[in-house]
Amino acid sequence: MRVPRFSAWTQNLCGMQFSILGYGDIIVPGLLVAYCSRFDVWVNSPKKIYLFCCCIAYLCGMVLTFAVMLVTKMGQPALLYLVPFTLLGSALLAWRRGEMRQFWNGTTYEVLDSTREPLLPGVLSPPDL
Repeated sequence: MRVPRFSAWTQNLCGMQFSILGYGDIIVPGLLVAYCSRFDVWVNSPKKIYLFCCCIAYLCGMVLTFAVMLVTKMGQPALLYLVPFTLLGSALLAWRRGEMRQFWNGTTYEVLDSTREPLLPGVLSPPDL
């Protein structure tokens, strides 16, 4: 994605300079944000505290990325700042709430085998297709 540079705001739109933010910079920390949202549901957190904490940490990491980019006047790998902020923020919250073991291990899901009966009558199961 192209993000306008802060120093280019004084120029016209056609001559504006851009920085590039890769999709990996969004998707990799986004997986942790999605996990935090799911963990909130799993532990029945009333205010979605893990999701909120991880989103705030992502925002802080992105602000730091842009600040370092402004100071050094060079492109910065956003994951260098986003991953530590989101991981440390979420891990510290889990440690503080006494849920670190649950947060680290996650949930166990049972994989359904294809021999089970369909939930809706009249619906074909995968082997019958």
